[in-house]
Amino acid sequence: MTCTILALVSIAFTACAQSTSSCPGAVDSLHQRQLAFAWEGSSANYAGNATLAEEAAVLRPIGEHKARIAEASDAGDTAAYLVDGADGDVAFQFNNLKVLATVGEVDYMTGTMIVGVPDGLGAMLADDQTVRCVVQSESYGPVYANEAHPYLVNDGAAAITGSHVQYVDYDREMMSTFMTSSLPASTMVKGAGELITKAYNLKGEAVGPRSRTGPTTSGAFDSNVDADGNYVLVAPPVAGGVSQQESDWVMQSLCSAQLAEKHQWGEGKGFEDDIFLTNEEWIILDESNDKMHIGLPAHAINTATKTSYAVGAFTLGGFEKIVEFSSGHADYVVLAVSGYNGAISNHDAILAARNSAGARPDGSAWVWPQNICPARIYIGKKGFDADGNAATDFLSRNGLSYGQMYGFAVDSSDADFADRDAWHKTHYNGDEITGKFYPIDWRWDGAVRNFDQDGSWHFQIPPKGAMDNYVFWNGAGSSSSGSKTEHVSPEPAGESAFFQTSTSGYFGKYTVLQLADSITSAASEADPFPAVIDASYRLHQGETSIEGLIDLGDTSKGQTANGKDQTTMCDSSMDSSNSCGSTEAPGKLTFEDIDGFEAFSAAGGATYSIIQEDGGNLYGERMFIYQNRFDYGASPSSKPFKFIAQSGRKKNSRMLAGVGVPPGTNDGPNSHEFSGVDDLSGMMVKQNGVFALKASDSGYKRRDLSQEVAISDKLILIGLQAHNLDAGVVKKFGADRGGQWMLYQPRMEGDGTLPTETAATFAQYACNAFTDEQCHIHASYKQELETACGSDDSSSGGSDSDDKSDTSDGLGRKVFFALSLSLAWAM
Repeated sequence: MTCTILALVSIAFTACAQSTSSCPGAVDSLHQRQLAFAWEGSSANYAGNATLAEEAAVLRPIGEHKARIAEASDAGDTAAYLVDGADGDVAFQFNNLKVLATVGEVDYMTGTMIVGVPDGLGAMLADDQTVRCVVQSESYGPVYANEAHPYLVNDGAAAITGSHVQYVDYDREMMSTFMTSSLPASTMVKGAGELITKAYNLKGEAVGPRSRTGPTTSGAFDSNVDADGNYVLVAPPVAGGVSQQESDWVMQSLCSAQLAEKHQWGEGKGFEDDIFLTNEEWIILDESNDKMHIGLPAHAINTATKTSYAVGAFTLGGFEKIVEFSSGHADYVVLAVSGYNGAISNHDAILAARNSAGARPDGSAWVWPQNICPARIYIGKKGFDADGNAATDFLSRNGLSYGQMYGFAVDSSDADFADRDAWHKTHYNGDEITGKFYPIDWRWDGAVRNFDQDGSWHFQIPPKGAMDNYVFWNGAGSSSSGSKTEHVSPEPAGESAFFQTSTSGYFGKYTVLQLADSITSAASEADPFPAVIDASYRLHQGETSIEGLIDLGDTSKGQTANGKDQTTMCDSSMDSSNSCGSTEAPGKLTFEDIDGFEAFSAAGGATYSIIQEDGGNLYGERMFIYQNRFDYGASPSSKPFKFIAQSGRKKNSRMLAGVGVPPGTNDGPNSHEFSGVDDLSGMMVKQNGVFALKASDSGYKRRDLSQEVAISDKLILIGLQAHNLDAGVVKKFGADRGGQWMLYQPRMEGDGTLPTETAATFAQYACNAFTDEQCHIHASYKQELETACGSDDSSSGGSDSDDKSDTSDGLGRKVFFALSLSLAWAM
């Protein structure tokens, strides 16, 4: 019989005569089919002799691992901290971190496996009883390393490897008390799946199969091809597949993201749909160095329909993060745009094509645009397509088709002027520079062209319509690559402002002045976008010393393997200078590469930020919490940067000892990075014993509720990447590299007091279809599975400890054999 591949959530299965069961133990179950689909043994290239049953038996359900990859201090030679699959030193001083999910864990029903490394994330209410956490992976597929098992889109028309966007649903009531529960997060998981099941490219075509013999003339995946549809990346997906399906395309390196809920800035203000907004970051073209390329789009995912739409309106230079902040206007949206601005390797042909079309206005040659850009914003008009005609399609109604890109420009004749990177070496907390957001002379018109015609080049020439002496405030001028504009975060209380970080470790706040008024004035014009908008930038921390500004807590956690601590940062450049990687010499005194950052409001009008570095710290990457204030000055009297945790890297004792979570996944010491933050507290507020926020409420109601929550009552979603955890189950099931996402509740006192955990009743269930071992499960999820399996074990109660619990299997039947499934399913 010929079967057609379909996709149900992320589940590949054959549409044959037999049913596809929700009972994990059934041969045709979603659970078993998806595990077989992901397993390396299903690949046409597999040379081993293991069976699926053998290698799947050790898998654990999502949330089952309680052990944390992160630690408060280095383990040193403490044996208890060097056990594979177990905690290290977790005596965190500024309150606890608890695991919600770990890469390599699997959903009980669908078999969806968490794919790493986790990066951009967000959360929303799936319904009034369920918190949906959405987390994407930053994966590179055949472009660089560790090709992940693919997911299928558009009813199986195309298989996409590289980065996944996945969700896990949690019991809302249980999450609200999770910090005081002794149980693992698996007790509150209600389901999981892929967030992208349909995908459309820049032309609006449904993404389809890749031609193996020539250009893909319809349905091509934009970041993989040139404008004619020719595949131009350094390598194709592995022939025969890394699992049961050979991939068509690569979703390359999704970096950070924002889950922007409908009308999050006020009644009618903001997007018209709930959108998970993500973006591809960088790419490597064919080594021939003679290929053209479309560029790297953003992707707007309609969370209600699980449909992803490629976005070209922000330019196509690749991005770190794009976030919506408040425009103050119901008919327009405004977004802060950050990232590389042209991270396309092997690009000589593209640069040559740009220069062959003409020089820059001053007669000089164009240079490659990577990291030649200022802070950028996009203003979009809702309800119009790229041609400016009224339209109601998804991108148009959300203001993501018709809009204008702007860059922050300053007066180069001012006495205090310096390029952005240089300015930050001599300025301190509270310092300010005024400027203007000017448009570039480029606008997305819906036509898909090669990158040589993109708007990313325009930041190396004068701003459109600028006053004399105004130049874009780039990192190192108009002809040299400067520091990368890293993470952006909206000002959480609704001001038309955003925070911007840098790879050089500085960060501050851009305020777009009278934005709503400027939009209103332009709205009735033939070109309905402002010609200029006044703005200012105010500094939180420059590329200046933070010596004496880091608080390690009462018991001075943050100790490192060389006998020093995390008040300094030892990277490879500092190690070359003073051997801090092998001696007790101190590291850098500045921040380095703030690659994760999110601001959030708290009671009393305060705002805080989580700061996450990706600086190459040999002893473990750092994470801090910071109260956003401009009165610290050049010499703060306090220590505003509170050290939360550290993780991984090449000189870390746990990594050198082969410790990982899940156990057996550490392939040798390497990079880690905290990455991704979202404030969940607005979803947890109760009034008269009932949750105040409803799933049907507009996004601004969650923001309003969040502002009423004291900092010590916040629940913050945190992501962690563990690049070296790529062995064991992670490798065998194509989950790329490891990591976790966690829940964090701040305690600014830094006294090491952690919440008291209490025991609770719980249910258990067979960890997967190939074992009798029991794992924790949400009670209603267990009932759902038992119903699907044709059993109703009314005796399955809970118990008061982890070693006394319900042990009924509920599987219907156990299956201890390798599934015999086709290595290449008929299309």
